[in-house]
This record gives sequence, structure tokens and C-alpha cells, in this order.
Amino acid sequence: MYFEGTITIDPSQLTKINRVKPTKAFRKFLHSLTLGVVSDKEEQETFTAVSILQQINASFRNLGVTNIIKLSHDDIDFYHDKEGKENDLKLALDKYEIEVNEAMSIHFSQLNLVLEHKDETFKYLFEISINRDHKVGVYPIVIKVSGLLNQFASENSKEEIKKVVQYQEVFDLFKKQKHDEFERYLEKIKFEIKHQIAADDIEVFIKTKYILPTKKIASKKEYTPNTTRGGAYGGYYGFDNYIFYSLIWSDVMHDHHTVIHQSHFENEHGEDLGYAEEINSSHEIFNSEANTDSLVTETLSHDPISINEPDEIDTTDDSSSSWFDFGDWSSDSDSSSSWSSCSSCSSCSSCGGD
Repeated sequence: MYFEGTITIDPSQLTKINRVKPTKAFRKFLHSLTLGVVSDKEEQETFTAVSILQQINASFRNLGVTNIIKLSHDDIDFYHDKEGKENDLKLALDKYEIEVNEAMSIHFSQLNLVLEHKDETFKYLFEISINRDHKVGVYPIVIKVSGLLNQFASENSKEEIKKVVQYQEVFDLFKKQKHDEFERYLEKIKFEIKHQIAADDIEVFIKTKYILPTKKIASKKEYTPNTTRGGAYGGYYGFDNYIFYSLIWSDVMHDHHTVIHQSHFENEHGEDLGYAEEINSSHEIFNSEANTDSLVTETLSHDPISINEPDEIDTTDDSSSSWFDFGDWSSDSDSSSSWSSCSSCSSCSSCGGD
């Protein structure tokens, strides 16, 4: 069991977002993206995306989240921390500046930032996507938050899970407490983002998730991460114990006939399997040695209303125009009318770095 949160900003709110003057690190990042070879409109769109990235980064820094795992530009990784470095924003942006080239800057459409954080209860994974293209069903800003439980990321993970799931009352109380704690943390993120970006319509969606493997996994060495899927499955440094406890959770529950409510299920590759309003863990889909794709299909619901996904954007425009269209754009990017900035924009932590 783990929790997944999705934070989205409604596209209609983007026209209200302040274009904040980049700090030193993000100004270099913007220069690397444009390279002086794009049009004024493309530069505006790129600048706005980088500005939003900077403001989101500042929101997380204010929450004490300073560890970057990955920085990507159109699915190309320019920085990937495989050693657990801390406070590595500048390192990531410097590496990007060195490696980006002219062709990539011209075809820019998406920026991705992956962060991690740990508190007393959760190990968090944040995946931030900023999409420049205007397409149906694509939110311009999407933040995925995975909350995995520290309590079970140990050598005694099976016994720790058993303590929680063997009695229904204990499990129900545990799940509610952890869900509420995760929800409070996402509300903190929402508050910080609203403070930085000044957009009112920020939505938060939360799922309780379980993995239903199709084969028994006895050790974390037996699992191969799905690096194309991302999330908890992405094989990121420091998450192997967390994915392992999630993989064995259903088998442990299967032995104790625990009733589960309002939960979402996926396979060991991170692919969605469906939703159950209520299901008993005595069902064979919780037994990795008996579980099959057809059994899961027969058992779980695929009703999108039940699954509680964010609604698609209602728009008839399926062109490749941009959400980041703020009207006329002056080629003078240092014009005072184009910037909004704090009083010490060069290197303060509130702006997201030096």
C-alpha cells in the first residue's frame, strides 16, 4: 500500500500567473533552452515555462524539499542522481547548460523535474511536468506525488505489514491516519504553490494504491524497475526497499482476509488495473501465485467516475498552440513590464536558488 497524489492547475488560470524574473541559475537555464535561435513568441513560451518551474521549485524549497533526482527536457535526461546527492539544483542546471544543443531548444515542449524528500512517516517522490503544448486532456502543470511508508522499508517488512493488516480495526485506523497525514502534506504543497504562483484553481486528487503482482517476489533483487514508467517503479536511488514492501503487501494481506475500501490497483509494472469500492483480500487477485490478467479484469471496476481521475480539459482546440500565450511579447526580456520579482531575486532561497 502507498498513496499517490496529483496536483493540477487549471489552464484557465495560467493568464493570471506572474512571470517572475529568473534567478541566476534559472536565467542560465532559460538561456540554454533558447540559445538565441527561437522567435520572440517561442522565447516567451519558454520563459514562462522556466518561470513556472522556478516558482514550483521555490515552493518545494520552502517545504524543505531540496534533493533533485532528475531533470529532463522532452524525455531526455540531462541530470540523474544515482548516488543520493543532496541540495543538487545548481549541479543539475549546470549540467543541463553544458549538454543542451540548438536542435533540442527549438523543439522544446516539456520540462520535467523529479524531487525526493523524507519525513517521519513518508518517503516522497515528486514528479513535476510543465507542458508547453496546448492539447486536449493535457494539463500545463501536473505534479505527481508518491507517498511510501517508512515503517515498512526495512528488513522486517513482512512482519511489519502483518502487524497492521491482521486485524481489521487496526488496519482501518492505520489507513485513515496515514491517508489524512498524506492529504495534509499535499495541502501544504498546494498552499505554497498558490503563494508562489497566485493561481486559485489548484486541484488535489489522492488515491490509495495496491500492487497486485502476477508472480511471487521473495526479495528486492528479483524485481526489475520499469524506468519508462516512472513513479515508485522508476528505479530511483533509495526507493528499492519501498517498492519491495509494496510488492509483497498483497500476499501478506491475502493471509488475513482484510477488507479494503475505495482503493486503486496496479501491476508490478505500474500499469493501472482498476478500482474497487470494497474487496476482501482473501480474493485470489491478492495471491501472486494465482493472480492472472483475466481474473483482475473480471474483478475490478474500470469506471472512470469511480477511479476519481482529474477531468479532462474541455476544449475544442486540438492544435499545437501553447497554454503560455500571454498576448504581445516584447523582445526586450529585461523590460520591467515583463517581470515580477522578489526584493532579492539574485540568490535568495524563496526564489529557488542562486
